[in-house]
Amino acid sequence: MASKVCSKCGVASEEAKPLKCSKCGSRDFHDSLGSAFGKKASTSPEAAPAAAAPVPPKPPEFETLFDKYGGIPTIAKVVKAFHQEIMARHHLAGYFDGIDMEHLAQHTVKYVAFVMGKPAEFYTGRDMYTAHAKFHISGMHFDEVADVLKDVLTAAGMSKPDIALVMLRVESLREMIIA
Repeated sequence: MASKVCSKCGVASEEAKPLKCSKCGSRDFHDSLGSAFGKKASTSPEAAPAAAAPVPPKPPEFETLFDKYGGIPTIAKVVKAFHQEIMARHHLAGYFDGIDMEHLAQHTVKYVAFVMGKPAEFYTGRDMYTAHAKFHISGMHFDEVADVLKDVLTAAGMSKPDIALVMLRVESLREMIIA
């Protein structure tokens, strides 16, 4: 049986048509069929015969989201669109006063590549707390930047489940980024 899962934070809802996520308040949900492993079959002799098992899906051709979506060239385009959208919002652009955007873009590409599955040693920038502490970023602005990223990833053609995974990883940084 399919259930609805929040695309932003990954929390499952018991409701057939949820209006709002109980954890993050998002209104964007996707269908989830649950675990591919299902429940363990009963080994008792009186158990009814199981229905024909579904054919397992073909394993993905890609090891990581980084590989699946085209690596650095794609991520560089996503980061460029992301930074353009952020800079178009004056209340967010202020966080970047005096920042070398070309240098930041290089770090952002490496970080997004890491979030999408490259090994941790690929990203060699500062830790998130150190990089953001002096900016005193509010939770509201963190959410808005995360929403911009989600929109840019959607426009780039990333699937909803893959976006949900990236956004879960981004959400895990909340405590290190907001003041």
